[in-house]
Formats: sequence, structure tokens, C-alpha cells
Amino acid sequence: MRKIVILFFVARVVFAQSADEFDAWMRTIDEKTQSVQRNIEAKDDKAARDDAKALQDTFKLVEGFWLKRGNAQDAVDLSQKAGGRAAEVAKLIAAKDFDAASTQAIKIAETCTACHRLYRPLF
Repeated sequence: MRKIVILFFVARVVFAQSADEFDAWMRTIDEKTQSVQRNIEAKDDKAARDDAKALQDTFKLVEGFWLKRGNAQDAVDLSQKAGGRAAEVAKLIAAKDFDAASTQAIKIAETCTACHRLYRPLF
């Protein structure tokens, strides 16, 4: 019985750490999504590209979270989609196509909303 209790405690601690990390990633995504839009509007290509890269990296972490958690293929797919959109934003900014980058940045937020409609109540 003691082994079961210890195993249960360890599993809860590991998941709690992941949930805490996940919450931090969501805050990062929220901040960077707003920041990339502001920097695109200001035509600050370096800052906007840095934001887009941070979004790509964070969406990759979110994708891994959902893969590890299991039974959430929609969340995995949406994380990949949002990361791809962030990559496209970076590409468009590098090409100085700020109008298209702005449109694509808005689509990142729309992807987040789609995922939150499906999974946010779980937290």
C-alpha cells in the first residue's frame, strides 16, 4: 500500500509541475501574441521576428505537453497549426510584408481561441 501512495504522490507532483509549466507557456503565448502584433504595426522587424520565434518555441512545448498527456489530438494539431502560423509570421516579416504578417498573427490568436474552446475548461 505504501508503494501505491508514494507512486500516486510522485505522479501528482510530476503532473503539477507540467501544469505549472503549461500555465507559464500560456502566459508567454498571450504576451508574445500581443507583442508581435504591436511590433508588426510599428514595423519593428527584429522585435516582431523575436516574438514570432518565441511563439514557435512555446507552441512546440505546448504540443509536447498535449502529446505526453494523451487523448487530445485536437490540441496537438492546433499547437502545430499555431506554431506553423508563427513560422509564417517570421517569414513574412523577413520579407517586409507587414500586412500579410499582421493577418497571419491574428490567425495565431484565432487558433488559440479554438483550442481554448475545447480544452480550457479542463484547467
